[in-house]
Amino acid sequence: MSKFKGKKSKKKAEPEVPKKRNTILKRKQERQLKKKLKKEGKKQFIESKSKKKEKIEEEEAKKAVIEKEKAKKKERLKKKKENKAKKLEKEQSEQRKNRLLEDNKDEEKEIKRLEKLLGMKRRKSKNLPKSFLDDGLDYLFGSTTGDVAYDGLGSDLEDMGEFEEGGSNAEESGEDGMENASDNDQFDDMMEAQDDSEGEEEISGEEDENEDFDDQNVEDEGEESDYDDGNDPEQSDDENEASENDDENKSDNDGVWEDIYGRKRAKDGSIIGSEGGGVGGGGGKYIPPALRKAAGADKKKDLERLKKQLKGNLNRLAESNMHSIAAQIENMYRQNSRNDMNETIFSLITEAIVSPVNTPERLVTEYAMLIAIMHANVGSEVGAHFIEEFNKLFFQYYRTANLNEDTSKELDNIMVMLAYIFNFRIIDSKYIFELLSLLIESFKPKDIELILVCLRTAGFVIRKADPLAMKNLILEIQNKASTCASSDSRVQFMLDVLLAVKNNNVNKIPNYDPSHFEHLKKILKTFIREGNFVSEMKIGLKDLENADTLGGWWIVGSYYAGNLVGSAEGSREPGGGREPGGDNKEEFSAKLLELARKMRMNTDSRRKIFCIIMSAEDYLDATEKLLKLGTKNQTERDVMFVLLDSSVQEKTYNPFYAHLAVKLSGIERKYRLANQFCIWDKIKLTADMKDSQLENLGKYISHMVREKSQSIAVLRTVHFAEMNKPNVKLLRQVIFDVLLNEKEDDIRLIFEVVSKNPKLNMFREGFKLFLRHFILKKKKHLDKSLDFNKVEERVKLAEFYLTTASLKL
Repeated sequence: MSKFKGKKSKKKAEPEVPKKRNTILKRKQERQLKKKLKKEGKKQFIESKSKKKEKIEEEEAKKAVIEKEKAKKKERLKKKKENKAKKLEKEQSEQRKNRLLEDNKDEEKEIKRLEKLLGMKRRKSKNLPKSFLDDGLDYLFGSTTGDVAYDGLGSDLEDMGEFEEGGSNAEESGEDGMENASDNDQFDDMMEAQDDSEGEEEISGEEDENEDFDDQNVEDEGEESDYDDGNDPEQSDDENEASENDDENKSDNDGVWEDIYGRKRAKDGSIIGSEGGGVGGGGGKYIPPALRKAAGADKKKDLERLKKQLKGNLNRLAESNMHSIAAQIENMYRQNSRNDMNETIFSLITEAIVSPVNTPERLVTEYAMLIAIMHANVGSEVGAHFIEEFNKLFFQYYRTANLNEDTSKELDNIMVMLAYIFNFRIIDSKYIFELLSLLIESFKPKDIELILVCLRTAGFVIRKADPLAMKNLILEIQNKASTCASSDSRVQFMLDVLLAVKNNNVNKIPNYDPSHFEHLKKILKTFIREGNFVSEMKIGLKDLENADTLGGWWIVGSYYAGNLVGSAEGSREPGGGREPGGDNKEEFSAKLLELARKMRMNTDSRRKIFCIIMSAEDYLDATEKLLKLGTKNQTERDVMFVLLDSSVQEKTYNPFYAHLAVKLSGIERKYRLANQFCIWDKIKLTADMKDSQLENLGKYISHMVREKSQSIAVLRTVHFAEMNKPNVKLLRQVIFDVLLNEKEDDIRLIFEVVSKNPKLNMFREGFKLFLRHFILKKKKHLDKSLDFNKVEERVKLAEFYLTTASLKL
């Protein structure tokens, strides 16, 4: 115990050192000092920065001023250089002009000197020179015989200084009067340019033979004054000109020649009349070249030549050279009679395709395409001629053929040609239906074969052109086939083909490949000139039968004796229903109209669209009917409104409306835009929708997104900052349908398209926020049947594609 007590006493004995502690006031003061120091440091830093900025701005301003001064100096130098260059050009041009004027004066002096030496004088006769007559220019002065004097024209041309009395004597005064006479000599030089040139050629040719000609003329100056002895130089010039013309005209049909206006002229330049045996007679009356050619040419030889040219072109006709051959034939239409061209081409085509054996279909399609090109580029009368002629040829063979035992293929080949003429839309489906109904009435073995050929060649095109008439035709054929023997293989095969056409099943028709025709139909537009198109001629079979008696109303300017459109019997006549914009309204059942009323289709356009959609066999049939309505008066908006409203109002989701909307959007962009606007309008009305309607709308939108008809950005009208329950349900429906029913590559394409657009930054951020907050964080509110792990993976994948694309931007 004593030890323990001793240790304690030691500890107590150690003196305790008191710790220094700052008071509260001192700490406050320190803090205030620190704050002041910080503020001062910040002020100094900001001041230094501002000073640096000011220095930089001053330096930049100085640099800009210097650069401006440099640019101004450069511009000044450029302007100086340009001005110098312009001055040089002006000086050079003036020098050139002066040189040319001096050269002209020197040449005139030289010409006058040579004229004196050669003893040549200006003509004093007042008649027109023969050069005018040779060129057919005498009509300018009202002369038709060449004997009319032109001295009276001096008063009209005095201003130009071209005809004056002293003009011919001015040259005799020598070089002193050259300046005054130069103006008067200009027109004389022009008139006698050809005569002088011819004289110069003769003179130059004679110079080699007579080298001392100039010396003799200089020594014998007295010959110039001896005009009384009959040695007038003017007469010698005229004699030389006459001899030259005689030499030229000997080789040109005894002096008969044709001037630039097509008038026949004699040796002396006078116009040959009808009595003179000229082709273009009539006392100087102008005859067009086409009439002169037709009057003097042998037509048989022309037709033979034309046939050879066309046969060469048609034999070489193929897809590769279609453009060049079509251009050549079109040019031949301009140069020859259209009737001759049409008849010659028709005879050559019939020789090529109308044979006892089957003609290759490729050849027939190319000929039909050529007819379509000529129909568009040359005129509709070309296509009308071929339709009439092939129709006559068909019935010519049809009346003489044995329909029970005929095995030749002439009728089959003509039927294929008529079918392809229809396929290229030269003629309306009305003619084909009337022709087929005529064959159905007879229904003999050859008729069945012809019906089969027509259905194989043009069945699907007929179905697109008029589905309702095609349906009636199918029923008519089936009724007629039921009365025939069931063992007939032809009838059975025809019914199989008919069923394939009805169901739009191309694969069930054996040896049927429409790819070549579809390719030709696509490239047809490239061969037609801009502004032209293949106009479909709404001609019926009865129109063609009565064409010889009533006339052809389908040819512009043609005579037509039938009833006019709008008369009491006009609608019964063949041409009565030819107007494309007639009042043939499609009738619908009372049930459909009542249903349209209940669906609140409040306009005639919407009621008609609703009835077309509900009465269609499938979405393809509905597409064809709706496309016929066109896009005038914003019809496409009514179409998309009816489709979306009908889809939303269904009790359970029906994908028919979505498939139809996708098909229409793929055909024309207007439908796609109209569909987008309708979806936006419906999204704004989600607060008033039921759960089933929201579900239908979500599935419709997701179908559009998955089929690439609309992008996911169609949801950008949703306000992510102010979400309500209907919008949350709608977005969840769309997102689950897109993420769970698509592959990863498709998801990448869907979201990358949106992420590449910089204008959709707000939409991307809002969409990512919705994915995280309303899908990933709220598992309890989701449907338990969903695979949440897959949902989580796909959501992360969508976020990744959204962020990566935006980072690239």
